[in-house]
Amino acid sequence: MAVEFPTEIQRKKRKKRLQHKFPLVRIVFFFVLFVVAYVNGWFRMLVDKLPLPGNEEPAPPVVEEWIEGCTSYDGTPFELKDGYGQCSWVVNDSLMLPNAFLRYVRNLASDGAKIHWVAPKKDFGEALLAVLEDSTRHVFLHMTREDSSKVWVSSKTGCLFPGPCPHVPLGWSALSIMDNFDFEGQEKLLSADVFSGLGEAPIYPVLPGVVLEAGRDSLGMFVELNHGNGITSRMFGIGSWKMAPVVGRHLGVKDVVGRLSPQDSSSFFLTVRQNGLFVRWKDFYKSTHPVDSAQIAIFKKHLPF
Repeated sequence: MAVEFPTEIQRKKRKKRLQHKFPLVRIVFFFVLFVVAYVNGWFRMLVDKLPLPGNEEPAPPVVEEWIEGCTSYDGTPFELKDGYGQCSWVVNDSLMLPNAFLRYVRNLASDGAKIHWVAPKKDFGEALLAVLEDSTRHVFLHMTREDSSKVWVSSKTGCLFPGPCPHVPLGWSALSIMDNFDFEGQEKLLSADVFSGLGEAPIYPVLPGVVLEAGRDSLGMFVELNHGNGITSRMFGIGSWKMAPVVGRHLGVKDVVGRLSPQDSSSFFLTVRQNGLFVRWKDFYKSTHPVDSAQIAIFKKHLPF
């Protein structure tokens, strides 16, 4: 029978007591640590840093390209319906604009005027229309010609913008000169167009201009005007003067030059020259009015605002 020595007996008793000792201090320590972590939000911070669904960095807000383009030129963007947007500016000395057309419009405006650009948001460079609000309001439409090219026209006049905007001098159409027209005995029509109207109807300049010459010839009285940009016109066969034109005087399109002869139906003749070359009235008018009034009416009807 084995004999246990006193030292071995004491060691076993001590070990037994240590095994049954309750770790109170350790529990208290971890409890305090848990409370501190909870109060300071350490658990939430830890969870947020874990690669869990929903913890991804939020994407920066996307600024639409048309808005960014507008604001980059100090414009104010406005949302319109049906996928269209508007960029607006107030004219001042330091205003910079994004394209040649708007810069031209800006040169026509005074300080404080407003310019608006309206276009589809997906293609903001391809405008639908532009507006200049100054002492008066001008609307310019961006329309498609028969050859599919885009042109700017004045909503009010239908004229190509920028460019001359001729007016029919009698409010009547010129008599058509057809390709197979027989000029025999009517040689004057080789370099002139003929207009017809009621007797004593008023005659107006086709464009604003300065009187180059006025007088009388075999067809009656005549007046020649310089309209600038290489364009001149000569009206002859006038029955009577409203006010005898004076060389150097400026005439507007609403200034009556004279009147037709006092007959039931009278005619007078018009010659338009560009850079010295004669151009038929119908060709000249069409070049300055690239779309007709019916097209403009349809375009306006389908505007989305």
